[in-house]
Amino acid sequence: MSSTNISQKKRDSIISKINALKKDVDDETFVLLNEVESELTKKTYGLVWEEHSENVDELLIKNIPIFNEIDEKTISSDTKKSCNFILEGDNLHSLLLLEKTHKGCIDVIYIDPPYNTLNEGFTYNDKTVDNNDYFRHSKWLSFMSRRLRIAKNLLSKNGVIFISIDDNELAQLKLLCDE
Repeated sequence: MSSTNISQKKRDSIISKINALKKDVDDETFVLLNEVESELTKKTYGLVWEEHSENVDELLIKNIPIFNEIDEKTISSDTKKSCNFILEGDNLHSLLLLEKTHKGCIDVIYIDPPYNTLNEGFTYNDKTVDNNDYFRHSKWLSFMSRRLRIAKNLLSKNGVIFISIDDNELAQLKLLCDE
């Protein structure tokens, strides 16, 4: 269970109701209510958001991404030198595949994620996230968190990641990267 992100006033109100319920319950329910109270009072520091799943998660259950080399797009190079390649596809599929084949081997990652400004129509889970979506920032964080965790695993010991972003999600992205 992850920690909750609610105001102190709301937390106190819920704890008060839990304590009232504890007075007339069986032992199993009492233990459960104590667990809930413990989660509500746990001290945390950091970025907390509502996690969201993506349609791509469902696809990954039954479909494993694989590399397909396209001969027409081959770039000639000296086979004795290291090779660079272009990977085209869904970014989460591609990152998961690279994590299996290139973990800890990549020196530079550059990403240009959606800025989550309402001008560009950020698409999440095949739907455009608009200003009326109260979870637009948490959807963006769920989207970014998973990809950044994988990207970090891909980086070599001296690897670096560059991320283009504007002020709209900059603070959240910094907290996510710090984490």
